[in-house]
Amino acid sequence: MTSTISENPSSAAEQGHLYSPAITLSENIVLQPPLSQPVGAGILIFLPSPDRFRLNPTSTTTSDPDPLVKWAKEGFAVVAVTDYDGLAVAETLKQGLNALNNLEMVSVKDKFAVIGERFSSIHE
Repeated sequence: MTSTISENPSSAAEQGHLYSPAITLSENIVLQPPLSQPVGAGILIFLPSPDRFRLNPTSTTTSDPDPLVKWAKEGFAVVAVTDYDGLAVAETLKQGLNALNNLEMVSVKDKFAVIGERFSSIHE
């Protein structure tokens, strides 16, 4: 996952969205501030490797944004983790939660959502 989002600042402003670039926390972890409002709740999403992840496997293009941008447009501050095979779950969660807690744009600091495709390959 890269630290860029699929919109540029001018098109985001034209569409009524705020623009905050994503921040790379590590090779596998990216933080995206909310894109549709100044503050929002925090969410951690665990995604498969980009080479294994397709929203529409019959097409190489899609009208849906990737989950990082989708959730940020819904008003969430998002920490996205990719290629998490073999990562330590405690350290990964700690890094993601610290990033959300330190982001001024996160409105709720004591509750976060976690979404994942599968967790069997994440180790304690």
